[in-house]
Amino acid sequence: MQSLYETVKEILDTGRVGVPVFVRCVAQIATGSESVEAVLARMLTMACSWLEASPLRVYAQSYDSPLGKGGWGDLKDSSRQITATVHYVGGQTSIVSVNAVPGADTGVRSLMLLGNKGALYHDGEVLPPGLDIAAEPLPVPEWLVDAVERSLRASKPVVVEEVMDSE
Repeated sequence: MQSLYETVKEILDTGRVGVPVFVRCVAQIATGSESVEAVLARMLTMACSWLEASPLRVYAQSYDSPLGKGGWGDLKDSSRQITATVHYVGGQTSIVSVNAVPGADTGVRSLMLLGNKGALYHDGEVLPPGLDIAAEPLPVPEWLVDAVERSLRASKPVVVEEVMDSE
């Protein structure tokens, strides 16, 4: 099974897209299969690698919705979505959303990567069903997880302090 990360990286390595400047990705997982935060962190790490850039500012928002009698707190009967917008040191941007929905199949629903010479588009209907988003091809930096968590708590964008400290 080939990973999403490897598939996109192989395409970028051909140079057909040029220098990547924007990534938008929407992934979906089944409620209770894995945490939305863990999948989001993994997808953001992949986006950082594809853009070959360091995140400067992260803005994460969460939405929980009741889907049944269980109400807001019942994970079995609710869905959850977190969307993170990341601005990078070199001016690049990524928008990554992860949705947890009861009974959903895990996978990427939409992926768009724009470069200075071309673009890469895929949607859930086109991506092969065996494309693995559960694999962790790159180590997820703890500072990235921390930045997402700080933004969620503050309900506003946060500066990635590790990047500022290294500048």
